[in-house]
Amino acid sequence: MRQFFTGEDIRRLAQEDGCRHLLLSPDDCITAEAMDVARRLGVQVRRAGDRSEGPSLPPLLTRQVPSGAPIVHVKAGSVRLQPFAVDVGRPEMNIQLVDVITGARGSPMAAGFMTWGQGSFPWTLNYDEIDYVIEGQLEIRRGSQVVLANPGDVIHIPRGSDIFFGSPSHAKVFYVTFPAEWDAS
Repeated sequence: MRQFFTGEDIRRLAQEDGCRHLLLSPDDCITAEAMDVARRLGVQVRRAGDRSEGPSLPPLLTRQVPSGAPIVHVKAGSVRLQPFAVDVGRPEMNIQLVDVITGARGSPMAAGFMTWGQGSFPWTLNYDEIDYVIEGQLEIRRGSQVVLANPGDVIHIPRGSDIFFGSPSHAKVFYVTFPAEWDAS
């Protein structure tokens, strides 16, 4: 019978059963995380028939990708920012945005680029968002919490947050949202 081993399985075997050696059958599957956990806990993993010396690295489980879900490549030169379609009452901020990955491309997440000048505007997120600051500074305010992110910094804003997006100078960010339809209510 084919078995599937996860990191949690390895932890349980090592802690509850005192397992220090795991012999996999040729059909068994093991995740990369399970192999990492085994190494950390000192559990030697071998596949039946493997006669090599030292730790064995059995083939990892590969997931089948649903047909019709191609890899999407967005070339930098094709990215064209457009004026933000939502009126936030701050035209002087020159807010621009483009979604480069959307649900229309079969993704459960969306991703894109956004820029704006100095200032801030209120926003309510009905999605989770991760922002990576490319240029300038990104300021996020939620209640009494203020986060000021610089180039290279990453921010996660949880779903349901009432925030102010802003910048003391300007900001250019790459964002990822989940679910993909970030502007849906």
